[in-house]
Amino acid sequence: MQHEFDVYKRPLKHTRVEPVSLVGIDEEPDAFQGYAVKRLEDISFPLVLGKDELVIDFGDHYTGYLHLELEGGSDGHIADSPTNICFSFAEMPLELMETIEDDSKTLSVGWLQNDFKTIPFMPYSGSLERRWSFRYLKLRRVDSVRFLIKITSLYIDAVSAVRLEDCLPVSIRDPLLESIDRICVKTLKECEQDVFEDGPKRDRRLWIGDLRLQALVDYGTFRNIELVKRCIYLFARRLNKAGLVAPCVFPDTKPYVDEWIFLDYSLCLGLCLGDYLENTGDDDLPRELYEVAAAQVTYADSVFNTEKGCFDARFFIDHGNYDRSTAALGYVSYALRHMAVLAEKLGEPVDLIYQLLNKTDAALLNRRDAGTGLFAAQDGEISWQSQVWAALSGALTPGEARALLERTEEYNPDIHMSSPFMTHYYLEALYSCGNGEKAVSYMKAYWGDILKAGFDCCPECFDSSNERLSPYSAPVLNSACHAWSCTPSYWIRKYHTK
Repeated sequence: MQHEFDVYKRPLKHTRVEPVSLVGIDEEPDAFQGYAVKRLEDISFPLVLGKDELVIDFGDHYTGYLHLELEGGSDGHIADSPTNICFSFAEMPLELMETIEDDSKTLSVGWLQNDFKTIPFMPYSGSLERRWSFRYLKLRRVDSVRFLIKITSLYIDAVSAVRLEDCLPVSIRDPLLESIDRICVKTLKECEQDVFEDGPKRDRRLWIGDLRLQALVDYGTFRNIELVKRCIYLFARRLNKAGLVAPCVFPDTKPYVDEWIFLDYSLCLGLCLGDYLENTGDDDLPRELYEVAAAQVTYADSVFNTEKGCFDARFFIDHGNYDRSTAALGYVSYALRHMAVLAEKLGEPVDLIYQLLNKTDAALLNRRDAGTGLFAAQDGEISWQSQVWAALSGALTPGEARALLERTEEYNPDIHMSSPFMTHYYLEALYSCGNGEKAVSYMKAYWGDILKAGFDCCPECFDSSNERLSPYSAPVLNSACHAWSCTPSYWIRKYHTK
């Protein structure tokens, strides 16, 4: 049986990318993350690989496969033993200078972009099996180096579902916004593969929270509608045993989904369907899959704890250690309001949606702290995340939401937003309550600092006051190309074009 997600799968586009230069990486306290790249010389083949390692710069970030051709021996000396080469790939210089030990409390070191190949005979022509996400490549021999080898060709077979020239043209009034748009579009392009990957370095899978944001940007840039449909179908057709939409899907790896859930991500299917209808005018897909989205609402209602005024379920919301229950109430109210709009457009019943919405709104408003005017968890904890989702919930008037965000900025809770994913929703909250001036100012400052830091694409996490910020054990595991960070292109094209 051919599934819908197979019908909409298309061949990737391939581009040959040649290396630009040989570089050195030096420790530099004033450089971002403490490392500076120094250009040594232009690439000229053949390159000799002996005892000294080579660091190659491809000039920009690419996702693809490494191809190389080698010749062995020199001065009449035959390459008479196998050659062993270590390959290290990096999106940022830090990844070539630092490593970590395995730790069961964080991500696997298997995500470090290292490879090893034994080449028994020369000459050699071939490609490494794994797909890489990188700008920099370090080559190091670990055999006895009894003879030199020459690299006669080395290039990336770069892959993506789209090319930058496929992007819809737009005229942006502000030079900084134009630069931000460019890096965001590049990020989305690198992440558009067989699915909308969250990041081509890792996790290389389809997350529905990321998908929603990627699709919003794609509608105004590449308009790869078939890929959007493929990804929505993947979530709707590969539910967990309880009939819930999983946070992420492994498109090619059985069993495809795990049994754990984030309720905010399960409810996100309704948001994706609503966005799809709004941006394409096609109601066939939302009608076909509406029942699946409605089942997520039914489940949310079943786990609402009336006595405590919260949901007995896990939520993602944002990285970090904090009480998510108040932010979760705001998120669910937001999702239910969008779901109600979708249901009404499709002529579907809305009674359960509004019943749960009334309970969620009431529970959220009950969390407002009289002293600070901010929304707090039951133990009094106050976070940026809770204020943003309260402002977006729809339980407040636009004027009340604007005042809340202004009060939040004055109070500046110790628990800050820790991802560009959450930052997207902060921008949405500002725009939706009529404070577009603050939204564009914040966007310029945040993504402007990303540009200043030297990123080629938008990173998974970023804080200009903490260059080594990481939700994992070390920043070497961070992704420097992560699609949930590319949404300024959505806001720029919506509000800031000529």
